[in-house]
Amino acid sequence: MSGNLRPRDGESVEFCSADSDDGPNYAPRERAFGDYEREFPAVGTAVGAANGRSDDPTVYDIQTFVIPEDRKLGYWSTAALICNRMIGTGIFSTPSTILRATGTPAGTLLLWCVGAFFAYCGMSVFLELGTALPRSGGEKVYLERIYRKPKYIATCVYAIQFILLGNTAGNAVSCAAHFLRAVDPAKYSVNIQLHPGARIPAPPPDGLSKGLAVGVITLNCLIHFYWPKFGGKYLMTAFAALKISLLVLIMIAGIAAGAGVGLNNPQRENFYGDGAWKRDGATDAPGSWAAALLAVRWENANYVLGEVRQPAKTLRVSAPIAILGVAALYILANIAYFAALPKEVIQKGGVTVAADFFLDVFGGNAFATTIVPLCIAASAFGNVLAVTFANSRVKQELGKEGVLPWSRFWASDKPFGTPAAALLLHWVFSIIIISAPSSEEAYNFFIWVFTSSQTWVSLFIGAGLLYLQHSPSQSEVWAAERTDYHVWWPFTLTFCLACIFLLIAPFIPNEYAEGSLLTGSIPYYVFPTVSCCVLASGFVYWVGFAKIWPEFGFTLEVERTEDEFGNEVIKYKHVNRQRETHAEASSTSALPQFREKVGLSEMQMCQRKEVFPGASQDGENNVHDYPPRAHTHPKPSR
Repeated sequence: MSGNLRPRDGESVEFCSADSDDGPNYAPRERAFGDYEREFPAVGTAVGAANGRSDDPTVYDIQTFVIPEDRKLGYWSTAALICNRMIGTGIFSTPSTILRATGTPAGTLLLWCVGAFFAYCGMSVFLELGTALPRSGGEKVYLERIYRKPKYIATCVYAIQFILLGNTAGNAVSCAAHFLRAVDPAKYSVNIQLHPGARIPAPPPDGLSKGLAVGVITLNCLIHFYWPKFGGKYLMTAFAALKISLLVLIMIAGIAAGAGVGLNNPQRENFYGDGAWKRDGATDAPGSWAAALLAVRWENANYVLGEVRQPAKTLRVSAPIAILGVAALYILANIAYFAALPKEVIQKGGVTVAADFFLDVFGGNAFATTIVPLCIAASAFGNVLAVTFANSRVKQELGKEGVLPWSRFWASDKPFGTPAAALLLHWVFSIIIISAPSSEEAYNFFIWVFTSSQTWVSLFIGAGLLYLQHSPSQSEVWAAERTDYHVWWPFTLTFCLACIFLLIAPFIPNEYAEGSLLTGSIPYYVFPTVSCCVLASGFVYWVGFAKIWPEFGFTLEVERTEDEFGNEVIKYKHVNRQRETHAEASSTSALPQFREKVGLSEMQMCQRKEVFPGASQDGENNVHDYPPRAHTHPKPSR
């Protein structure tokens, strides 16, 4: 992306990026500045500071982050990112968990439909926020926009939760396990329907699975470190296509099973009469249905909007296609499972449900015993690839915010213009989770802890959006700040109520057999309690960072600006936090910087937007860009 400084209609100067068809402007920076610094000193000072020539003695480091235009995600690659994050190994094992909870095929399908509706409501909430604040960071950005006081509290709480729990250990282990099942299908892949007396296949050796899982995460981090364009665009799109093809194959095989192909097919009793609703072998625990709904999750691309081309426009197209498309495929895949397999086989299958399905329809040939497990392993690998890509960007944004120890290091994009240090941080915590547990239940436990903590975050975001939309002091400001996309308030309210339900549900007894429905031998109430403790630890961290540490003197502050090419510039400052005024303490670096410096009221800022609308050449309004373009007043006539 090129940029220039140019007069606007002969009255003012706009500091903006340009995507015109006239070709990029590659004039040297000093020369570009020289054209306008003499005539417009305010602009020249801002541009010079953005390029390291700052007269502020508190600034001790400046980092510029450049995202090449050809590396940014388009419509299909953004949709592929969402698909990869949603489709891991869950659809190949989660049906077993949900059927154990409901006990009926009809109840299972109903639960998937309810989950799809909740996913649509959540997507609508995040679309309004994502199009209004098109920055990388996702929930971090929205929490900082909504909860400005006390300063840094939203960032600190979110940072602890996301860094500790936002890893890819679970799907890395699943990838390794399914790969080993493909290598030795006779030992690790047994069809219970063909062998009624057989036990559930034992998991692969613990040490071997962990070693392969470490290799999976390491390879993913290296791909995003050395080949960001290849891994972030082409490879993720390829894996998304593979996953969708596998789900379509399941649907076709389900149709074949419904026509009588396979062993004892079709399973008509799963769809007609008492078989559809009779609760055979299900748990009677009151929280079983509620706990199963936690397994129906959705994802978004808001974590990496800074690396999406025309983010507001792209997100509005890609997100509905990906989320609604995957939801439909999930429901149809469950119908296919019930068309081929008896309820008892699905309930006992666990992680081998998909393997049992293909073995039943295609028999014990090489396709069912080797190719299909390899495809499931590839699906898990694609999920790790997408989560590593997105989560590392969020951790880099946390480093840019200055709330982490050694923030400049974690925010760095050297040497290849990729979040290398953030990838290292992601790799370290993923390896810790892989190395610590010694059972599949332990990995599931960490997944549920993260799911529960993310539900808390979603609740705060949904409630905050209702506040922005309907608060007398914020509704007009938010209406001016957001784009023309506006979620219908009943969807926002439904999303909040669903989050509340999902937070209460895990505390309701949901025992199954000799343990918990979701976490096995680990008591059902442990993982929601641990998630609350993780969030509380974030509050403790904030007390130390914002209240105790400043008592020892100077601390780090961050200022975000743009250079003349539209690249994000982070200024790190040493300031004496003890001398901050109340007004300074109530601001946040996630907000546009001119709001902090000029001291305008919210309504005055709305008027400023009307004066300087800054319509970009792609049709999107620059008032929604972050940070906003700098403007100057007209030069007085001589």
